[in-house]
Amino acid sequence: MSGVRWEVHTREPFAEGHHFAGTGAYEVLTATAHYSVDPGASAHHAVPDLGLAPRDGTGRVRFSGDVEVLRPVEGGRRRLFFDWGNRGNKRAVQYFCDAPHTNRPRTLADAGNGYLLRRGYMVVFGAWQGDLLPGDGRLLLDLPVARQDGKPVRGLTTAEFIVEEPTGSLPLSRWSSTRSDPVSERGVHSARLTRRRYAHSTPEELPAGTWRFARLQGGGSDLKGHSTALVPSRHDLHLDGGFQPGWIYELVYEAEEPLVLGLGLVAVRDLVSHLRRRTSA
Repeated sequence: MSGVRWEVHTREPFAEGHHFAGTGAYEVLTATAHYSVDPGASAHHAVPDLGLAPRDGTGRVRFSGDVEVLRPVEGGRRRLFFDWGNRGNKRAVQYFCDAPHTNRPRTLADAGNGYLLRRGYMVVFGAWQGDLLPGDGRLLLDLPVARQDGKPVRGLTTAEFIVEEPTGSLPLSRWSSTRSDPVSERGVHSARLTRRRYAHSTPEELPAGTWRFARLQGGGSDLKGHSTALVPSRHDLHLDGGFQPGWIYELVYEAEEPLVLGLGLVAVRDLVSHLRRRTSA
């Protein structure tokens, strides 16, 4: 049904080789998990758009993701703690061990009070959100794009924007760390942008000439001073005068090239199952 190929990149001592009471020393592994999924298996019927994912020569769908593991050198108590990190961030040690947040836990200070480590847990940080962009040490999942008859899948989608300060341009995803569903060529001309004061308010449509699919670039110190430019972009929205606090903006547009995001949950299932079966990493 599914398979995982485990590729370890680095293996190094954790916390300067500190011995945690009751467990001993830990090591940290960075790896890539390569997944192979049978799209016809009954367990995968509920994964949206899986039937539209590209397949290899054997009819399977392949994708991969980042993994990092804090593992007892002497085996610990054979207990696995999977961190469902939010937006690619590593959070388990921070929350369960009163540790400072870091996406690169390496030092004794990064272990906090060592709660999970003193109890012999193998802590696994695995990528499961496929729409994240690289940066800040986030765990990334490389997912396939859904296509139909070799062409991009298209469909209407909605993006809602609420800002805390005036902002000229925003990613369609609303997050700079998150991939946007790009607007299609037809969507550039058919999209509608509205705003309303409250969720129950009647929306008012903003004239097409006051906004566009673009991003404001520059404004910092470069060779041309503080110059700016408005750059056409399929991934960003620009509003003349800027998005203002106190309004709920809503964009309805035709997007294309959606990722098969449901495979993120399949990745967690298969990664945890794979690691539980292994006697060593």
